[in-house]
Amino acid sequence: MRLLYTPSSSEAKSRTDAPEPASQMMPAFHESKIQAVAVEEAESEIIMIKDMIGWAAALKEVRDLGLCGLDLETTGLDPLVDRVRLIQLAIKGKVFVADILSLGPSIMNDLADLMEDGQVKKVIHNAKFELSMIQASQARRLRPKSIFCTMLASQVCWSGYYVLIPAPKAVKFPWKRSRTDHSLKALSKRHLGLELDKSCQTSDWGSKHLSREQVEYAAKDAEVLLPLYEILSELLRMNRLEEVAELEFKTLAPVVEIELSGLPIEGKATLALLDSKTAQSKEVLHELQDEAMRNGFKPRPKKGKKHSDLINPGSRMDVLGYLNFLGYKAVSTREEDLKALGCPWANKLLRYRRVSRQKKFLEDWLIRTSPVDGRLHAQYFQMATVSGRFSSRKPNAQQIPKRGEDGLAMRRLFKATPGRMIVKADFSGIELRIMAKLSGDKTMIEAFKAGQDLHKLTASKLAGVPLEQVTKEQRQAAKSANFGLIYGASASRFQAAAKEEYGVNMTLEDAERIRQTFFSTYRGVKIWHDGQKISKYRPKKHYFHDVEHGYFSRPLICSTTILGRKRVWGWFKQNTLAKETELFNSPSQGTGADLIKSVMVELYEILSSGGHEEIRMIGSIHDELLLEGPEIRAQEMAQILKDVMKKVGNKILDPVPVDAEVTISTSWGGD
Repeated sequence: MRLLYTPSSSEAKSRTDAPEPASQMMPAFHESKIQAVAVEEAESEIIMIKDMIGWAAALKEVRDLGLCGLDLETTGLDPLVDRVRLIQLAIKGKVFVADILSLGPSIMNDLADLMEDGQVKKVIHNAKFELSMIQASQARRLRPKSIFCTMLASQVCWSGYYVLIPAPKAVKFPWKRSRTDHSLKALSKRHLGLELDKSCQTSDWGSKHLSREQVEYAAKDAEVLLPLYEILSELLRMNRLEEVAELEFKTLAPVVEIELSGLPIEGKATLALLDSKTAQSKEVLHELQDEAMRNGFKPRPKKGKKHSDLINPGSRMDVLGYLNFLGYKAVSTREEDLKALGCPWANKLLRYRRVSRQKKFLEDWLIRTSPVDGRLHAQYFQMATVSGRFSSRKPNAQQIPKRGEDGLAMRRLFKATPGRMIVKADFSGIELRIMAKLSGDKTMIEAFKAGQDLHKLTASKLAGVPLEQVTKEQRQAAKSANFGLIYGASASRFQAAAKEEYGVNMTLEDAERIRQTFFSTYRGVKIWHDGQKISKYRPKKHYFHDVEHGYFSRPLICSTTILGRKRVWGWFKQNTLAKETELFNSPSQGTGADLIKSVMVELYEILSSGGHEEIRMIGSIHDELLLEGPEIRAQEMAQILKDVMKKVGNKILDPVPVDAEVTISTSWGGD
């Protein structure tokens, strides 16, 4: 992309000579003589804004048109530390570029107002980042409206889709899955046939003077957004995914708040617990190695590595070698397989792994605690999973231990600041309620309407005893059946899961009998399962787009949530890669994602309406939501959260009633 420069309008009036050739112009955009740039091989011109009059004029033009592409260039990726350098606003035929270093930080207030203008559609790629940078510059909670995120739109359209690409080194199957790339570079290549040059992406955006290449790069990233918007919005329409995409766009605001708010963490307590876990890890490691050495086991030398007579618990070869040395027929080092062996050494190995994982969590938390506010700011991703559920990293908040005393001890590290409280809420028995809605099973629905304990009801049916005579053990067995069989577990898989997760022992014959009784009790679930199985052989038309074919469709297996979210399977032969258990799981997990996101949107609207400035959303972990606010308003927070969850849940799952469990404490793990 080559740029040609023209003088500013004021300079043009004072000069009679023609503009100098491009080769004689100054190479940097900071020069006051440069205002506009015509882009070769493109319709757009780049308008460098050099004063507040020009900035106001650009905003007016954007508002008059009601549509713009928006991109930012920043000095880094941390909204708490880094700052915005360039603002690029693209309209048809023009890209406005504003340098904050020249215009001053006050224009960020204007940009924030533009985000809240519902009359202007803002097309942004990875809008979460842009909104985070904008909100971090403000001393108020933003209420963004009319946002269209090209990355989220693409992910919604292609969710779950993959192709097979050659894997020459593979022996058994010479192909590997390749997920769709949703980066701006990939979207531009796929849909527009444009190769975006990203060489300037990591350049110095804090420099006093930006190069011609930097500004050209910035302008191009904004310019491609509008044609991408036209294509992706049409794809959403063709696939009937507009409402799902709109939910994702509205979820951006609460996600930004969660990331910026962060989780409060006690550094000294975290360090103390880390020291304890480090000592435990060393102790268990010594026990594992000492036992193997005393029994006369010597690990096989590894090619290219220094040999040691001590067993390495992280080595698959060493672990399997020692277990077979002990007489156990071990073929895998997976947790479930090691548990099934009934070997004391294997159980100790699992303990070592558990403590090691906890140790890594604690180390990561200490490293990633922000020096700005002493809080932990995880990154959340709305569409990184095929189901639409959240994922997170740096750190992974979705995998913070929950169960047992160890899990609670780690969650108690996340403690509200003095004078504040944490309110935690999650849906009650939501997986079964979702299945009741999906399947339309009358027995389940009536049980929930009557407020019955579904695990107890299932136990009564399985054991053939009245509800009041159901024992604790029978209820536990029924619980394992409810959560395993709604997702189509086989008898053997159900048997293994019951033992591993609930401590329930049963024979394979018992497991099969329970399975048959379960589906005869909840016939609606069986009918729904059969329907999902049939869908595997009845692919539906799903639309795609690329620059080579334009809009095109493929017959694909698609599973759909209650709100219409799709998960599509990759196109390969007869779509044989779709597993039946995933066909059962995806609609349920996806509906769970729709529920929690809808709650976050509704809750954010309430908290943004005024009078709730001190209350913040600080976390979303699976079906859990966390709020932090003043201690004197804890009961109010709890009521707001519970009311919103019940309202949204009852609306989506009607006629299945929904309830939420809410707790108030000084920490995430309870007092």
